[in-house]
Amino acid sequence: MVRGMKNPKTLSEKWLRLGVAALAIAGIFAIILVVARTPQLKQIPVLQGLFDVALVVHVDLSVLMWFLCFLGMGVAGIMQRYEGRFPYWPKAALSCVAAATALMALSPLNHEWEVVKSNYIPVLYNGLFFLSLGLLAAGMVALLIPVLVTHCCRARVRNLSLVELGYLHASVCVALALVGFFLSARFMPSGLPHDEHFETLFWAGGHIWQFAFALLMMAAWVGLLEALDMPFEKRRWVSLAYGLATVGAVISLAGFAIHGFDSGDFTYFQTRIMKEWGGLGAGLLALLVVGKLVRGTFHWRHRAYAASIIASLVLFVAGGALGLMISGQNVGIPAHYHGQIVAITLALMGFAYAMLPKFGYQSVGANRLAFYQPIIYGVGQLMHIGGLAYSGGYGVLRKTAGGFENLAPEVKAALGVMGLGGMIAIIGGILFVLVMLRARKAPSASLQPPML
Repeated sequence: MVRGMKNPKTLSEKWLRLGVAALAIAGIFAIILVVARTPQLKQIPVLQGLFDVALVVHVDLSVLMWFLCFLGMGVAGIMQRYEGRFPYWPKAALSCVAAATALMALSPLNHEWEVVKSNYIPVLYNGLFFLSLGLLAAGMVALLIPVLVTHCCRARVRNLSLVELGYLHASVCVALALVGFFLSARFMPSGLPHDEHFETLFWAGGHIWQFAFALLMMAAWVGLLEALDMPFEKRRWVSLAYGLATVGAVISLAGFAIHGFDSGDFTYFQTRIMKEWGGLGAGLLALLVVGKLVRGTFHWRHRAYAASIIASLVLFVAGGALGLMISGQNVGIPAHYHGQIVAITLALMGFAYAMLPKFGYQSVGANRLAFYQPIIYGVGQLMHIGGLAYSGGYGVLRKTAGGFENLAPEVKAALGVMGLGGMIAIIGGILFVLVMLRARKAPSASLQPPML
């Protein structure tokens, strides 16, 4: 992960703090979503009216900002050893993304907006929100160019740890996604309505950076195994898993050359590549990780790391299984998507715990709250996606609130379980933020520069 760090006040730590802040703000908007989708709480009309706005901001902060901040943390750690080569780019990247996070959180205050529930990046149609997306894109460019240019040499790639190698692969995939967004904007037909315009704009790039997010989860799994004193002795299989995910992203971008951009074949191609390649790399690494966990043992002082990686694996499997059962545009889709996204989030949460000693903080591996937090979060999300999946089988539509009057009692009960699970998951998210906020500096932090 991080080598040669001079002191705890590094860009890597600042990226992590920004990601935690984005996740905390997203949790506030998640409360509105859970309440608005729970039949037993539908009497709160003001929250029903805020559902659409909350959906947009929650998704973008809890996925885009949280995940990309973790990428920033890893890339900043890699580039620490090349500090003199790009003196201004890393700080500029962090500043852009921090400003983007603040503007995105504040964008609902601008009343001149239209909600566009496009896949991957839902949008509030106002100036603040678009400025936040522009700053986010600029920040990613400033973050990625130095690390990709520096690691064009194979010898430097070999010097990376397995966790750092995962970050490098994720960087490549995010760069490919940015190219996908650019090409989509370049070939965009004119005169499309807003919903179709943004759905088309984010379709290809959105599919591509799902591979990047999966790679972040995979790197976190590897890092958590290292924290559990179960490191991979050989790079070959882990490198293969990373490579499969990256190849999937490359093939997805190649769709621009294979099919016409405005054809149905192009849209289907992106979906097919995601289905066929999306789980290959992560699935292979999951098997390797499970094998390590089954054969190995860990000390009680690392129990929070073990709880995080196990919870992540369970949600990864559950979300993947629900994806195989999707039929139609109902809440079965967000059930699958939440399973996969929460699997990534749980891995990153556990990895954030493992990073604290590297930044000069006391370990929380044996902390009781840190141990129960991923369990609470994971159980809540299992209830949440289970309720969504069951009600999706009865045709409850996605991206909507209300409409419960004509549902069968068992479907209302399933949605109630979904709401309860969502609230439990929100509590789990709050506990994560609390653990991170309560982390204390180690007495000798200034004397032990964190290295990974």
